[in-house]
Amino acid sequence: MRKDAMGGSDRGTQTPGAVPGAAAAARWRIGPALGRLVTIEGVWGAGKTTAARQVGHSLRQAGFSVAVLHYGTEAGSIGRLSQLLESAPPRERAGLGGYAAAHHAAVDVLLRLCREAHHHLTCFQPALATHDVVLVDRGVYSKLAWALTVLTETSPGADPADVLSQLRAAASPWFCHPDRAVFLDTPWPLARERAIARGHGGGDPAAIERLLFLPRYAAAYRQVLAVHQARVARIRVGLRTPEDVAAEITGLLTDILGARQLASAAAGS
Repeated sequence: MRKDAMGGSDRGTQTPGAVPGAAAAARWRIGPALGRLVTIEGVWGAGKTTAARQVGHSLRQAGFSVAVLHYGTEAGSIGRLSQLLESAPPRERAGLGGYAAAHHAAVDVLLRLCREAHHHLTCFQPALATHDVVLVDRGVYSKLAWALTVLTETSPGADPADVLSQLRAAASPWFCHPDRAVFLDTPWPLARERAIARGHGGGDPAAIERLLFLPRYAAAYRQVLAVHQARVARIRVGLRTPEDVAAEITGLLTDILGARQLASAAAGS
């Protein structure tokens, strides 16, 4: 179950550090989370950020308070950690597979999980306390899939199911499971080409390392989602327009929000 949410935030698109008053509110607020957590899942280039933005707009038009959370520039030690992880990750690929030092990959995974714990505890939970819907445009299961890919690539003899079980156990004290995880099912070669064409998509979408990493990442992602299948809604993207994809997502959210007006909002978007 999702942890209790505490604190407050403003509506709109925010970075994990942009939840004003969260620390003060946490001292007095008690009770369960008020909102629903929806994550947009998918590989780089699947269209997660665009979908989250459009779905958030439709939900606001239907009368819901919505926070769309995006990982951007962060302050303090978490910001410095993010800068390190993105600009000089503590791992170096050796040739066409694996890493120069196995322990570097494990340290990299640990640091990224620490950053993710910060996001769940100080961003997601406070936003859920004051919004009907919180949309996370980079997913949460994506982080487990990334870690699973790195660790199994580093130790190819390890059982992926065992590694995933260990990752889930490590994250369980702070992990906010979504009420609905919307998976944008896009073949990774198509997603990669889209990311290259747009010039963004997390790091360098045209990098050789990304090309080597993506097939394993896509497979690991599906393994993670299979374990949490009761929470997952799969959207086949293909060559559909972003507007069409967002309309389908909006309609799918009807069940968890319990609001009939969403059907008309999806039809009119």
